Amino acid sequence: MKYKKIILIILIIIWMATIFTFSSQVSDKSSNTSGNTIRFILNKLQITKNMNEQQVDELVENLQTPIRKLAHFSVYILGGVLFFTLFNQYKTQNKKKIIYSVVLCMLYAITDEIHQYFVPGRSCELRDVLIDTAGTLLGVLIVYGISKVFSKKTKINI
Repeated sequence: MKYKKIILIILIIIWMATIFTFSSQVSDKSSNTSGNTIRFILNKLQITKNMNEQQVDELVENLQTPIRKLAHFSVYILGGVLFFTLFNQYKTQNKKKIIYSVVLCMLYAITDEIHQYFVPGRSCELRDVLIDTAGTLLGVLIVYGISKVFSKKTKINI
């Protein structure tokens, strides 16, 4: 049980460091990272097969914002999963586990946005904090739901 807590704490630190690293990228580098990732996926899915370079560039540009927001949401789903799984190792009310997980991830999202404010070309956006918090809540609810299903199955089998 103790090892599980240590592993979860290490995974949370890695999660936070990864977010911090991406948030430290200046806007041009961040846009290039997103753009290249989008371009790679579009090529693998053969969506751009019959498009010229200008059309591809336009499509990539149009997809930048929604893909970046989806990335925020997805990364914070993982944060919610990690934090709730960690708090699930302790005997406390589920309501407290949910609140602690969401609040800690939200606080990290706020500090991340403040950090981005000081990175050239980046900004601090309340919208991103809200997207991150929504992702966190979904991650928490996924783990909570799964743990409820397994606890019911365990009670039935005993």
